[in-house]
Amino acid sequence: MARSSSADPRGWCPGLVTTLKLCWYTVLASSPALLGARSVWDHHDLKLLHEFQAHDYGVNDLLVLGNTLFTCSVDATVKSWDVNTFQLKKTLSPHEESVRKLATNGTSVFAGDDKGEVRVYTEEGDLLAFYSVVEEVWGLHAQENLLYTVRDRGVTITQTKGETNKFTVTKSLDGRAPLCVVGGNLVVPEASGLSIIVYDNTSSAYTLRGQLQGHAMIITSLAGMSEDRLVSAGWDNTARVWDLHTLAPLTTTPCTLPGCPNTLAASPDGCVFAAGIGGYLCKMKLV
Repeated sequence: MARSSSADPRGWCPGLVTTLKLCWYTVLASSPALLGARSVWDHHDLKLLHEFQAHDYGVNDLLVLGNTLFTCSVDATVKSWDVNTFQLKKTLSPHEESVRKLATNGTSVFAGDDKGEVRVYTEEGDLLAFYSVVEEVWGLHAQENLLYTVRDRGVTITQTKGETNKFTVTKSLDGRAPLCVVGGNLVVPEASGLSIIVYDNTSSAYTLRGQLQGHAMIITSLAGMSEDRLVSAGWDNTARVWDLHTLAPLTTTPCTLPGCPNTLAASPDGCVFAAGIGGYLCKMKLV
């Protein structure tokens, strides 16, 4: 995998970038250093297209569902925006603590916070229910009526019942944030953060399929490239691509990054975007 282009880290985003999301032919980025501002970049050449103020404090995560962009912040709020005009649609009912993560099962929006609470909203922003998962939500995934949450030790899989705090914990697994579901695989770093655990996500047994090893330092970011490809990056300032069918690396040489990445995003055309410490944003292509 080779790095093909990058945006000047000194020119657009001081500090670090925490979240990337792809929407059509644009890259959406957020940074606490910008105190709630969002940046929109062209997918092809990383030219800055637009910036707008989303929150008064740092934004932790972004999510696109249909024609709506959702943002969550240290200010304990979740907001919805028109993804075409970036005009505010609604400020959703506030949480009590900083909201770290957003996820969707395709119909609803799930927001996890530092109090250990996951709130569920409609696409229109109406509160449906909330679930107390005990610990801070550092990683979040939703599919059908299942919630996957993780902090720095242990993944919890919860079956929700559609009503506030009506749920059943169905499985606990080893692992830590970040958490990623790729095809039929549940992927998380193991406790030390140096290797990646791959679980079978197609049955309730969540059988351990194996581990991926190659990073020299703690893994900070994971993203799915396709149904059977994973990209990972970490404090060793490298990005690596894995075949989840064979559980082997796809390339012998990792791609060197400008700094430690906090976030990764992959596009359907095989490109991977990384951003992180120093405010850099770069685009990579598997070659």
